[in-house]
Formats: sequence, C-alpha cells, structure tokens
Amino acid sequence: MGLTVTDLITEYGAYYKAGSQNVTRVLKQMMQPTVTENYMTLLKTDDTVYQLSQGKIADLIQPFQKAFTAKGGMTFTPNKIELNHIKVDDSLYPDDIEATWLGFLSSSDLTRKDWPIVRYIIEQYYLPKIKDNLELKEIFKGIYAAPGAGVAGATGTSMDGIGKKITDGLADGTINFANLGVVTTANIFDKVELFIDHISEVYQGVEMNVFMSKSWEKAYLRDKRSQAYYNIGSDAQIANRIDFTPQSVVGLPSMNGSDVFFATPKDNMLYVQKKDLNKYRFNIEESKREVYFMTDWYEGVGFGINEIVWAYDPTVSVASSSGI
Repeated sequence: MGLTVTDLITEYGAYYKAGSQNVTRVLKQMMQPTVTENYMTLLKTDDTVYQLSQGKIADLIQPFQKAFTAKGGMTFTPNKIELNHIKVDDSLYPDDIEATWLGFLSSSDLTRKDWPIVRYIIEQYYLPKIKDNLELKEIFKGIYAAPGAGVAGATGTSMDGIGKKITDGLADGTINFANLGVVTTANIFDKVELFIDHISEVYQGVEMNVFMSKSWEKAYLRDKRSQAYYNIGSDAQIANRIDFTPQSVVGLPSMNGSDVFFATPKDNMLYVQKKDLNKYRFNIEESKREVYFMTDWYEGVGFGINEIVWAYDPTVSVASSSGI
C-alpha cells in the first residue's frame, strides 16, 4: 500500500538534511510475537490436505464358553485438516522517503530494491507483523472467506482458526461441552476446577493445559489468590497449576476477547504447515522504480481427535451439554 510520509513532510519539511537522525529514532509500537503455536504439535507436509484416520475398537472381553462367539470389531473414520493458501503482497516507491527526514534510509543506487529502506521495512515491520496477524487474527479467531477477484482479502479470513474448529465440533457434538453455567471473575477459580471434572477420567491423568484468554487467566489467578491458595511470590508454574491435577491454566493472546475455555493433549492440537519458511522471506521485484514484496505459504489448524477435546463456550445452549 506504499509509504505514507505526509505528516512527516508537514512537520519536518520536504527535504533531507543530514543530522543525528537514525533508525534508533524511528519508534514503533510493540507487535504480538508468536505464542499459541508453541503449545501445538507442528507438522510439515507437502500436501494441501493433511489426511488422518481415527481407529476405534469395540469391547472385547466376554465370559468364557467353548463355542467361538466373535466380539469386537474395528472402525476407522476419516479426519482431515485443510491447509489454506496465505499470502503477503505489498509495494512501495522508495523515492518517497528520499527528500524527507527519513532520507538516511535512501541510496544513490539506481536499483531501488537494494535501498536500506527495503531491508529495514522487511526486518522491522513485515516479519513481526506477520506473526502479529497470525497470533491475534488467524490461528484462533480466523474464519475463512474466499477473496473477491482482484481485491485484497481481510486479515482474519485466511484460514479457519481453532475457535472455528471448536464451534463446529460443539455444534455437531464431536467436541465435549463442559457445562459451567455462568463464569465470572468472582467464581472462575471454582469454575476451572469444575471444567477439569468434565474431562474423561481416562484423560484426567494426562498433562494438558486449559486454554483461555489472557484476561481470564489473570482473573483466575486473582480469584485463586483471594482464596489464599497461593501468595503473590509463588512461582508462576505453581500458581497456574490446577490443584491435584497435572493440568494448568494458560492464557493465550490469540484468545483475547474470547470467553471460550478448552483443553486437549498437546499431541492432539495440530498446526500443519507447507512452505512455512516463506513466512520469513520475500520475493522482491522492481519495476519502474516501484518495489514489490511477495510471499505465500500454506497452513491449517485442527484436532486429531475431536472426542478428546473439552470446551466451554457460553454461547452454546445448556441443553446440548455433555458433562460428568
């Protein structure tokens, strides 16, 4: 979308005067680094659909008799995670900054794509912003929408995120709904313990995290402190541990603004990627003094087995709950 330096020119003038300015004086707001993918199982593939199958076996044991009485049977059902094709396209005229306060990032080189401004923007803005967009708008909150022809699609519509997969799984009954009633900042400590009780006893001894927004995590810790179960000097890992279980509360930036809680073993929460290194490198082209930035890759998220995902969503009807 180009370089906008209108205000800079208004304030400092449409010229460059060598002085003490340098990149340390170009300030920027913090962008959100990657967090959620660190709690997922990363899978690499060359396919655009990652195909899985879930096997189930019926009960086998029966009372003895001499006659052969077959009992059991295997059922295999398909499961797939679709990878979405994601891209970054942008362009700019490096000449726009030459006669401005930012002129120290220009060059006398006739090849504009080699000017310092190009590398500076990639390293300091594009790469961090890609991580920021994925974490805050795609990996949990994303809902895929096909782009209009010739029109840049909205950020947050590049893929179906974890939240969409949970919504779909609760709707079709394949993901377990934890009926917690109304959760507030005053009762969240007790509600998280109730959430754990909804997990199948077969899995209650499995280490996993109860994921929620950062604000709900903070509310949980404050409620736990108010009940004198730990003091402010406690180790963070102890503070987040749910008592008498191997489970812990983890707040994710990707879930900010969401009231959903969910838990599943790490090896069941999958992040499938193809050409993922392209997120950190660009094809740079130049035409008639304009520099173009392009990259693309594939990724998708999902669960290997929906039946070992437990979720609380206050928008789900209590009538559809499956609990302890």
